[in-house]
Amino acid sequence: MLFLPLSFQNWLKRKEQHLFSMDWCLEFFNLVILITSPVISILVPFISSKVIAATGVFVTGTCSVLFGTLNLSPHGTTFIVLAFAVRIVEAFGSASMITVAYGIVGNEFTNRRATALATMDMSFGVGIIIGPSIGGVLYEVGGYMLPFFVLGGILLFQGFIMMFLLPESECIVENTKGDFRKIVFNSVFLVDMLNVLTTLLFLGFIEATLEPHIRPFGLQPSILGLIFIICGGFYAGSSLIWGCIFDKFPTSLLPLFISSAFCAASFIFVGPAPFIPLDTSLWLVIFSQIILGIGIGGKSIIGLNHSLRHTISQGLPDNMSTVAIVSGVFNSVNAFGGFLGPSMSGVLVEYMGFKGGSMVMLGIETAMIFVTSVHCLWLFAANRVKNQTKQVDEERVPILSS
Repeated sequence: MLFLPLSFQNWLKRKEQHLFSMDWCLEFFNLVILITSPVISILVPFISSKVIAATGVFVTGTCSVLFGTLNLSPHGTTFIVLAFAVRIVEAFGSASMITVAYGIVGNEFTNRRATALATMDMSFGVGIIIGPSIGGVLYEVGGYMLPFFVLGGILLFQGFIMMFLLPESECIVENTKGDFRKIVFNSVFLVDMLNVLTTLLFLGFIEATLEPHIRPFGLQPSILGLIFIICGGFYAGSSLIWGCIFDKFPTSLLPLFISSAFCAASFIFVGPAPFIPLDTSLWLVIFSQIILGIGIGGKSIIGLNHSLRHTISQGLPDNMSTVAIVSGVFNSVNAFGGFLGPSMSGVLVEYMGFKGGSMVMLGIETAMIFVTSVHCLWLFAANRVKNQTKQVDEERVPILSS
């Protein structure tokens, strides 16, 4: 799906129609996912996860095909309304597909859950790399409609296969409203999700602003495209490593701090920051994209798996329902970051320039490191007091009791 906005924007530029409105149409996709993902996760105990996932794929594929026919619609308001309508339904299908997919994988691979979920994030990174390239080639070969028809056909075929290959996860009908509140309104969960939020925020900022920043280098389009896939490539490559690290050290938050440090360093060097004696150079931009990809991969993987592990440790059942709720909120937070990043970047660069905007991103990550550190210290102190209280209570137990 990642090459769809690229093909759509290229076609719109040639037609010169409603570019501003259609930018909002593309961003509105993330807003719908933000709203619908938690709702879908609550429905999992009542509806088969296989049915939800396959239906999501069918809906997304159908909307992709319909999106490819928008060039046949009348210009003006009708075109805009149809585009928004298709994107809204497509976002609902995508939210269903992704939310339940994380839930199924997390529920099936309990022994190596972090590695399994990291494999899904790695697939997302691979999509970032190859999606725009494939979409561009298809657009040049067959015009506006071909990319949408190809992807729609692939998704429809995948939905048919999923109905036969996906396992039937156990569905227990129960009241999930209390579980949802218990999961979301937890300080550990909130801090983890804030770390996840920054990953798509940073990625959206870079995707929207990096090209004007490196335009003075006069790079060929092919070289420019390679620079843009560096971050996605290292995000994909590092995700599996971060998952393996979490499976080996599930109680440690040190990997989260290391990945946060990578993200902070990226925004120091990409400008570069005014407080370091270096000029803007291509090798600094490339280096910053490498460490940013590694950093956001770690924050995403560690944030998701740590929040899921903590949720289960608080007494919630280790089943499909709990995993689906956590993955639904995770998907929703990612969508919010995907919407917020490009939206913020335009305002920041307009008023502060790229270097100023990158310093704002650095400030956000520095604040996030501080919040995570304070929260860890608070949890350590709270656990120590709890253990001391428990020890005192045990010492007060009489030797002889009835």
